[in-house]
Amino acid sequence: MLVGEKKFACQSCIKGHRATTCKHSDRPLFEVKKKGRPPTQCQHCRDLRKTKSVHVRCDCEGKVNQGPLLLS
Repeated sequence: MLVGEKKFACQSCIKGHRATTCKHSDRPLFEVKKKGRPPTQCQHCRDLRKTKSVHVRCDCEGKVNQGPLLLS
């Protein structure tokens, strides 16, 4: 079930690999995540990698993946 630009499905359809055809509106719905590994670089660093063949670690402020939160 599409809501805006995001895809939602019930838990049993996600587990049964039927997320695209889920029509259960009476059950709790969860967002269906995209396939593959999530990006770890920001868009700016990805564009640099594609245009200039530079592959460096992303230390930008607007980073997509901030990593685990450490409490001390």
